[in-house]
Amino acid sequence: MPGFVTVISKDLDCDSLGIEYNCLGKLVIEKKQYDNALVERYTIPKFLEDKVFREDEEVFVLIEGVILNFRDLKSKYASTDYFSAVKNMYRENGDDFFSEFKGEFSGILYDKINKKWLVFTNPTSSKPVYFYRGNGFCIFSSELKVVSQILRKLNCKYSLDRLGAYFLLTYGFMLADYTLIEEVKKLMPGSYAKIEGDKVSFHEYTKFENIQCTNESKEEIIDTIDILFKESVRLEYEKDLEYGYKHIATLSGGLDSRMNVMVANELGYRDVLNITLSQTNYYDENIAKKIASDIGYGFLFCSLDNGNYLKNVRDPVLCNDGLVLYPGSAHLLSCIEKINFDHFGLMHTGMLGSGAVGAYLSKPRLVRPTAAAGAYSLYLIERVLPKIRSEVERYESEELFKLHNRGFNGIFNGNWTINQFTESASPFMDVELIRYCLSIPPSLKYRRKITIEWIHSRHPDAAKYIWELTKIRPSMNRILPFIAKVLRRSYIKAFDKTNLLSMNPFQHWYRTNSGLRLFVNDYFRENLYLLDDYHQLKTDCTSLFNQGTLLEKAQVMTLMAAIKLHFS
Repeated sequence: MPGFVTVISKDLDCDSLGIEYNCLGKLVIEKKQYDNALVERYTIPKFLEDKVFREDEEVFVLIEGVILNFRDLKSKYASTDYFSAVKNMYRENGDDFFSEFKGEFSGILYDKINKKWLVFTNPTSSKPVYFYRGNGFCIFSSELKVVSQILRKLNCKYSLDRLGAYFLLTYGFMLADYTLIEEVKKLMPGSYAKIEGDKVSFHEYTKFENIQCTNESKEEIIDTIDILFKESVRLEYEKDLEYGYKHIATLSGGLDSRMNVMVANELGYRDVLNITLSQTNYYDENIAKKIASDIGYGFLFCSLDNGNYLKNVRDPVLCNDGLVLYPGSAHLLSCIEKINFDHFGLMHTGMLGSGAVGAYLSKPRLVRPTAAAGAYSLYLIERVLPKIRSEVERYESEELFKLHNRGFNGIFNGNWTINQFTESASPFMDVELIRYCLSIPPSLKYRRKITIEWIHSRHPDAAKYIWELTKIRPSMNRILPFIAKVLRRSYIKAFDKTNLLSMNPFQHWYRTNSGLRLFVNDYFRENLYLLDDYHQLKTDCTSLFNQGTLLEKAQVMTLMAAIKLHFS
């Protein structure tokens, strides 16, 4: 994902690194050189006022992404521009000045007076930062592939993290701060690094833990959700208008993107293009088309028929550094790479919506996480069970474990793809909203109960359309979705309608599309040599590929593409 890189060293000649950046869209590249550091940003040419890259005699500031409340902060801190606002925030609040930011951001501040560097990421780490420490220098970058490239250029030894590889082959994403490189870690959500001389320290400025359940009534809870959600939607769409951009938003048959789009319409935002991608005539297409038509928004449908988009392995892995299975974003990439984003602003999504409001609950109460929670494949889970068990013990509940791992490390796969072309945002990623939703009693969130009641009581028009998950309208009757699910499964089995299983029926495609089947098998055979140095891993990948579903085969293919990206 485009962003920045800094190399901090007393002795290294950073100016001669010659870093190459590989992005699917256009880039703005700028560089600053200091006595002990090199800073380069390589960002997409969107929202450049938000992306501060400026210095004076006291500080240097780099911001990547969008700060949705920058205008409010500029006013609060009596500043003439965004650079001055950041500087005043730092002067008044200290090292964690960015804790007031709302949005999708990461960045750097260099305090020239005190010779101190601060490198930070946002509370969800949707704008990730990866770091390396060793050989007398530090690297911080928005992309793992930039870190691995620099290590190769400096002839520094680094190795495949086998735990990270098995996380990819089981969960389909990384856990905690792991990457596919043993010597490189990810800066944890809501954290920042402070570098002073030879000392590097890491600090949390926000976290989603130890949150007490609210004693508010159900009506008060619904009111609070509605207020926070509307404000988050407003901030997103106003950011587009600040730059004179048109609006663009994803829309499916689910509840999350629907609420984003329909609340934006209620708030008066017009000139919105909705994009939908799915199997032709699946619920996602038909529901989204109806919603867009009814509220007068534009509609663009991208067909995923036959799954041929899965033949592009390289580009999705380029977008996500191979840290998440590639089909999770390949479908989105196949659509948005065809769009000219010059006149569009943020890609508005419903990302993290279901997870923030109860979908990570397996019971109507808080339970401890299990090793299998959120995994795509259990075939090789035994290989990493001891580490997973020690990892899950860090979390109070299954909900928090899934939020931090499946959510922050997996779901943002789509964001990192979108960020090749424009910036993205989701109202469900607002920190206040996440924290508040975590305080709602699990019995109210289980099976999206509070979400459905919120929709019925505050936005009844959104309840008029079928919900793709249940195949009926969002209902407060808990029995109807179950009956609908049973009837639908019986219909699919009786009439062999596996193409209607989901927006992307992987097994149906693999069974019926001989070209895709040939590509998948050829890819595995032609790239198996990449695993020659890892005997056990090669054996396990071969077994998983031969015995597994198409998604499990894709997990192996993702690992192969990632090894090629970082180690070839």
